[in-house]
Amino acid sequence: MEHNLTVIIDEAYEYFTFDGVPHFSLGSVREYRENVISVFTVTKTYAMTGWRIGYVHAPSDLIYEMNKAHNCMAICAPVVSQYASLAAINGPQDYVDDFRQKYLRNRDRVCERLDALSEHFSYQRPAGSYCMFPRILHPDGKNSLEFCKRMLTEARVSTTPGVGFGTGGEEHMRITFCCAYEDIDRAFDRIEAWLS
Repeated sequence: MEHNLTVIIDEAYEYFTFDGVPHFSLGSVREYRENVISVFTVTKTYAMTGWRIGYVHAPSDLIYEMNKAHNCMAICAPVVSQYASLAAINGPQDYVDDFRQKYLRNRDRVCERLDALSEHFSYQRPAGSYCMFPRILHPDGKNSLEFCKRMLTEARVSTTPGVGFGTGGEEHMRITFCCAYEDIDRAFDRIEAWLS
């Protein structure tokens, strides 16, 4: 507030929090509202991968300025995506909690499997989302891009190199657990065999 900064917050996983940790939006604090742009997505909440529908909550003057750029780059989301999003938002919401329960179960399984590989990886148990960002402790993990490439070609497990998220992400990799439960064990079986 002292420097009149605008904070842009990605709140795509607002419905996927775990262990009693509630979602908190900085935009919900009255004195910060004029300085916060909250970015949300329909596609994460309703498992509509590829439909590319999102929305923002921001002060009206910022929305006006954002629309100038948006109109030049995209004009609008595909009409079919808009109708699908409306159907998802206005339809029954119980499956959103079903997704959350699935992700929680998957998160716990990934943590169990990472615990068994504690000499190779360390991590913080995520309290939300369906992604993890473990640190690679393995000596070859200093270069996350090369480590992840090798894991892909030699172990046949796809991860995202941490360096893709900036230099602070080096020596990390991103893994997701929004897949089938069985795929988690299949991937970690391959990783364990590869590391041994």
